[in-house]
Amino acid sequence: MGLFALAHLGAFIAFIPMLNLLLPLKAELIDPAGKAVLLSQVMLWGAAVAAVTNLAAGALSDVTHGPFGRRRPWIIVGALAVAGAHGFVFAAVTPQQLLVAVLVFQAAVNVMFGPLNAVLPDVVPGRQKGLAAALAGLALPGAGLFTAGVLAVALDQLDLRFLVVALAVPLLVLPFALHLSEPRRPRPAARVGLPSLAALTDRDFLMAFASRLLVQVAITFNVLYLLFYLQETARLGSLDHLRPEAVLGGLLGLSTVISLAAGFFGGILSDRLRRRRSFVTAGGLAMAGGAALLAAAPGWPGPLAAQLLFGLGLGLYSTVDTALVAEVLPDPQAAGRDLGLMNVAITAPQVLAPLLGLGLLSLSGGDFRWVYAASALFALFGALAVTGIRRVR
Repeated sequence: MGLFALAHLGAFIAFIPMLNLLLPLKAELIDPAGKAVLLSQVMLWGAAVAAVTNLAAGALSDVTHGPFGRRRPWIIVGALAVAGAHGFVFAAVTPQQLLVAVLVFQAAVNVMFGPLNAVLPDVVPGRQKGLAAALAGLALPGAGLFTAGVLAVALDQLDLRFLVVALAVPLLVLPFALHLSEPRRPRPAARVGLPSLAALTDRDFLMAFASRLLVQVAITFNVLYLLFYLQETARLGSLDHLRPEAVLGGLLGLSTVISLAAGFFGGILSDRLRRRRSFVTAGGLAMAGGAALLAAAPGWPGPLAAQLLFGLGLGLYSTVDTALVAEVLPDPQAAGRDLGLMNVAITAPQVLAPLLGLGLLSLSGGDFRWVYAASALFALFGALAVTGIRRVR
């Protein structure tokens, strides 16, 4: 379990620092005047490659057969490829080179990430899925703290930042991959190795997919527009003398702590009580409440209360939803393929949310409260979708 947690931390360190810090800095170096446009373009195409690669790697790992297991070879190759891909991104000097490097990077990350996600339904027994999901849930905030503490504060040279991440990923991921003992399975049918949408015909899987898609749109709204909301909509009162970026950092730090605690204890409790749906629904409702509070109460301390509530819901939802999804997979032999399909519910909102946000801001004359009102509705409907699941309590 300890190596499992470290592997997931390494998987998130593989892309969180790149997307949040390293890639924006590289785009600024290559094209200072058009950095926002360049960053948006490479992010859009990168998200598309990530979705396709995750689907393909998951499906192919389902049919990988040999003495080294079916997931382990992909995880090992992917971890080493991620380290090399960081070198490609660092070496890029033109917009075209950066685009190609980011596509290679996204492919490498998802060659590792898709099969790594499939380990949970493969080898973790039902009574421990919540604990495993709770440990995996620590990876995202852990990667955020690594980005802020190590890369943004402790290091100030871009080459060292790239080098540290390139080394951290295999050092964290490979011990788990090399130690992993996968159960021997009969050779699966040929159809299993082909990417397929067949899982969406399963009612429970479809409800879980819809829930994750809707909630992820709400999460993406919160990530994209919170700084602009603080700059243009929120009334910070006694904190008005602070830069909005400083207020944002404080809010994210507090909500991350709440999210960590809620996710960890929620995952363990869901194991103890053998209930997943109620925790996932509660998490989605808490996020809906936090987003609604941002829309209704822009005066301080409204944004503080809203982010604490949103962080509570995010931790609870994301952790227990991971365990729930592992239990609604319709075909255990095709777990990698179907988890790759489920991952589309995470990548698609990265394209949908900005488009929806632009439309709402255009209709409302730039009022960010409309964005957060819509975010509340997406989270609400995502929370309710889970109630349609029947195979999991």
